Order: sequence, then C-alpha cells, then structure tokens
Amino acid sequence: MAAIVVEDGPWKGWRAWHAKPEGRFVDGLGDVYYRDEPPGILACIETGRQHSNGLGFLHGGFLMGFIDVTMFATIRHQLQQSAAVTLQCSTDFMAAGTFGKPLEGRGHVVKETGKLVWVAGTLTQDDGAALLCQWHGLLRKVPRKP
Repeated sequence: MAAIVVEDGPWKGWRAWHAKPEGRFVDGLGDVYYRDEPPGILACIETGRQHSNGLGFLHGGFLMGFIDVTMFATIRHQLQQSAAVTLQCSTDFMAAGTFGKPLEGRGHVVKETGKLVWVAGTLTQDDGAALLCQWHGLLRKVPRKP
C-alpha cells in the first residue's frame, strides 16, 4: 500500500499509510500516520469510542492490531523487493489507554538477516509520557504476489 504525504491539517508533513479503504482488516483501525524518527519510526492513529472495550479503555485487540501496523511501518524500507508476514509478536500491557487521544507507536529494527527482521518498540499516549505497551516481533520477508 503506497503512502502519501499529508498536505494540510494536524498531520501535515506526515505520511498517511492507510490513505483509502481497501476492504481489508486494517480499514477498521483507521488512518495511520508515520514519520521517520531515527533510529526508527513514529506511527500515530487517532482513537475513538470504536476502539474501546467494555470498561471504556482502548481494546487490547486494537492495540495489538496497531502494533502489527507499526511493525510493518518500521520495516517498510526493507520491503522494496519483497513483502512480509508476521511470525511472532509479544506484547506486554503496561497501562490502560484512553480513547479520544492519539496512540503513538514507536518501533525500530533490532536485527535483520536475509529473510527475517526482528523489531521492537512501544505504544504510548500523551507524546510518549504514558507507556501503554512494550512489544517485540519477528517478521519474515516473502515474495510479493504477482
């Protein structure tokens, strides 16, 4: 999925990765914005009531779905000639998230081999002040479908 540079509004200058609905699972998450923040990536998504659980906090499934998107945003440079699939993702939930505030995913590449990429990062709110999750994952590069 191609990213576009946002030209106006609060995300001006960021890249919008999920710029238009494609009838896939990630359409339910919402628009994802990202930018490089060496040594990795910062991905953000607006949150709303639709992302909450029965207790009124951000749903764990939503958080894990956004982690997966953040992992792929993190390795997008490694995917010029291939695609990838998630082999493993471990998530430690540290605190409850609040809907109505942007969710921030930070990720970086830990190690890369010919077919594997290890990544790690965090999910936060309040410009990084509230740590919600820490995560690490393993992705496998695969050939793109013709």
